[in-house]
Amino acid sequence: MTIVKNVFKKITPSCLFDIYRRFRFNESTIIYKGVSYKEFLESSLAASRAGITDDKRKALVIDIKDVFLKDGTRPDEYLLYNFDIKNQEERNTYLPRKMKDVTLINYYKPDGRTLVRQLRDKYQFYQLAKPFFKRDAVRIAGEEDWSQFDQFCKNHSRFICKILKGGCGVGVRIENVKDYAQVRDLFDKLLAEGVWIIEELIKQDASISSFNESSVNTVRFPSFRHGTEVKQAYPCIRFGRKGSIVDNAGQKGVFASIDINTGEIISNGFDELGQEYEEHPDSKVRFKGFQIPRWSELLKEAEQAHLSLPEKHTYVAFDFALSEKGWMIVEGNWGDFVLQQTSLKRGLKKEFLELLYG
Repeated sequence: MTIVKNVFKKITPSCLFDIYRRFRFNESTIIYKGVSYKEFLESSLAASRAGITDDKRKALVIDIKDVFLKDGTRPDEYLLYNFDIKNQEERNTYLPRKMKDVTLINYYKPDGRTLVRQLRDKYQFYQLAKPFFKRDAVRIAGEEDWSQFDQFCKNHSRFICKILKGGCGVGVRIENVKDYAQVRDLFDKLLAEGVWIIEELIKQDASISSFNESSVNTVRFPSFRHGTEVKQAYPCIRFGRKGSIVDNAGQKGVFASIDINTGEIISNGFDELGQEYEEHPDSKVRFKGFQIPRWSELLKEAEQAHLSLPEKHTYVAFDFALSEKGWMIVEGNWGDFVLQQTSLKRGLKKEFLELLYG
């Protein structure tokens, strides 16, 4: 009886919560884009740790689940950050996607969900920051949008279509209206498939295009605003693969970190499986040491873009492309620090929180 009492004395509230969370954990729960935790874990392991032994795999699965239950770190994040060879102190320096989202929702209370909708809805954000997009865009959400789409096609026969609230480059495609008779048919087709933003194509700067010419390669540019002060930190650049029209890591793109002060690429390239490249796997252009053109212009453009938004938008991760018209916004979001933490090979949780809370 004494032993039982001593055991119960050691059960703290946090311990009870941990037991409850583990009891409720269900591997069939959807965690990412319609995929269950179990499926996501298995596909992540198969992609990035295919050659490990059965014993090592069993131990790895246990640890991956344990970390997920502690702070929401997804299997792909665990593997990208090589948590299997990091101690707990090192792991604690990383910012998981889920923690970032929860932190921001709590930071922005009671406006968090409203603000994230303004960023997630590509057309809403286009309207908020239109002068910095420097190109035409229209929305297709209903029959009432027909006239503006009709006029758009008179000005642009070739354009890019994006799901309005999509992400990771999924569903993005280029359409080419060869004759005016096609316009109505295309409108009806798109409307039947969902809600879209239709954008004028970007003519990319030749030097950035040298890495991959089929995609618009963008700079992910985190920006933190407190009043009239803007702090910019940890930018990275994303490149598509040969034949792809998007640069997203989720579509097999490659990314690398940039020095915020100089605009020089300071890391090797990485993909979503954690594979590291000294040069672009298709074009063979070297990453480290590449100077992003007109960098000082981007710093000013990003600052002005952030200051133009409602002041409540403390944190915005802009995606910028360098075009013939200069730097222009591709979109804005609450970007994760997954790319930067992977390419810099270190956690940025402390830095993110300091920048967010000023």
